[in-house]
Amino acid sequence: MRKYAAVLAALGATLITSGCAITPADSTVSGDAGKPSLSGFANDCVFTGSVVSDEARCSIEFWLDYWAKISKLPWSTRQSLIAELGSSPDALLQKVILSQPTPTPYQARLRAQHWLEDVMPNLTQVNQARFQAVIAHPSNQILEFESAMSLLNRSNKEINDALKVQAQEIKQLKAQLDALLNIESNLMDQKEETEQ
Repeated sequence: MRKYAAVLAALGATLITSGCAITPADSTVSGDAGKPSLSGFANDCVFTGSVVSDEARCSIEFWLDYWAKISKLPWSTRQSLIAELGSSPDALLQKVILSQPTPTPYQARLRAQHWLEDVMPNLTQVNQARFQAVIAHPSNQILEFESAMSLLNRSNKEINDALKVQAQEIKQLKAQLDALLNIESNLMDQKEETEQ
């Protein structure tokens, strides 16, 4: 009996130690399929190659901190900051982020989508996916909603204008009808006077 217990213990220990070797290092496998892997999060550069001269701008944390800092700035301030920036990949990304807070005009948000498309080839694949998820998709939805609202407002204005025209026509028709009724009434009065 002891012999079997020793064999089972040795077998269990072997399975446990070899289990570590056959388990994938990527945390996105098995039970953690829904959780993103954060390995290398702090070390990877947002941009490919050496497109950024300032190493701090290479870090995703830099961009998240920058976004948090500018999120409360009014559009006029952000607009003047955008005007000062160039067209390098990091400047384009900075322009895109400056255009993301909610009180940004439709045209500026649409222009930021084009800047994001321009900068995407300069981002690593991982960061392309990140910025697609946090900027491109939400911004596209906002643009679609704003476009729909603009169409609804234009349609409502056209309906209101048409209603005003109809109200004016109804007023004119009522005035003409009143005039015809007055003429008829006068004719009836004249007829009665002539008959007497």
